[in-house]
Amino acid sequence: MSPIRIGYIRDFRTDLIWFMGLPFLAIAVGLSCQQWLPLTAVASIALWITIPHHFATWARTYGMREDWQRFKSRLIVGPLVIASLTLLGVKYAPLSMFLLVILWDHQHSLMQQHGLARIYDFKARAGARSTGRFDLFLGIFLFGNMLITAPLWTEFWVFELYRWNLAVGAETVRTIHLVSWIGTGAYVCIYLGHVFWCGWQGYSINPAKYVFIISSYTLWYYASWHTNSFVVFAVSHRIMHGLQYILIVYWYFERKAERTSERPWIMPTLSMTRFFLLGITYAFFYQLIILNPLDEFGFGISNFLATQGEIPIKEGTSSSRAYDLYAATVVNSVAVIHYYFDSFIWKVSDAKTQEGL
Repeated sequence: MSPIRIGYIRDFRTDLIWFMGLPFLAIAVGLSCQQWLPLTAVASIALWITIPHHFATWARTYGMREDWQRFKSRLIVGPLVIASLTLLGVKYAPLSMFLLVILWDHQHSLMQQHGLARIYDFKARAGARSTGRFDLFLGIFLFGNMLITAPLWTEFWVFELYRWNLAVGAETVRTIHLVSWIGTGAYVCIYLGHVFWCGWQGYSINPAKYVFIISSYTLWYYASWHTNSFVVFAVSHRIMHGLQYILIVYWYFERKAERTSERPWIMPTLSMTRFFLLGITYAFFYQLIILNPLDEFGFGISNFLATQGEIPIKEGTSSSRAYDLYAATVVNSVAVIHYYFDSFIWKVSDAKTQEGL
């Protein structure tokens, strides 16, 4: 077996644009937003990117008869329970809700990139049986280290410890950072050892997967070190995460149609343009349905604070920081049902899922 086998999610040119190059464009957009736009406009951008991406989840989950038959009880009961708990959380415990949705969002994001990395190996028929597990722990270490050591996230978890009466000094924080970096560096060495072992044992290696992983974590690390706003981070993150997700869903429909003749009921005629337009239309009507005056989508033209009233997240934060946290909570809380669906509809090891990948 050849030691190098290159496989792509779609093809070289498409992957170069959307899976290897897009993260760097997303960094530029996020930092530009931080430099030149008010926070209300940044929150608007975060929502305009986020909501169409959730539409793709609804289309993927409820649009295929096969999935409806397989997961019917989960698709009926789960959203009702999660939506109710989320509404209560945003209303009565917004800071705790922020912590919950941020952690779930990170786990969800990590697993999406892990799943895409598995598709790279699946397409190239590369890696050993244990490679998927090594890839997963690489993601856990890299993402966890970012949350522990990056200034954006350090400020938040230190603040949370103070809220729980677990005050930590600067020296303790530096020690935690050092331990995290050492642990992450040690695991990266173990991971590289696994890659060399795969080559030694005759298993193929797919370089495209590693370029994809490096580009994804470059975005997360760079954005975490070069912004002090959760919402600005969300813009960069969601450009990469949301657009990649929309493309994967559309290609899933396309390949399913080729292999099984099954098409989503909302799109009997597949078209990428139509799919994007449906997502944007969904975002517009979403705002009308929840009876908001499109303020969050208004790029700061109307007064967010006037329509939302008192920001419930205060607790020792400045007014701008409170707004930033609350805006991030609103944006991320919309996503919790999306996180729930993705926890079971995208199992790459599932034969039915593989038909569309």
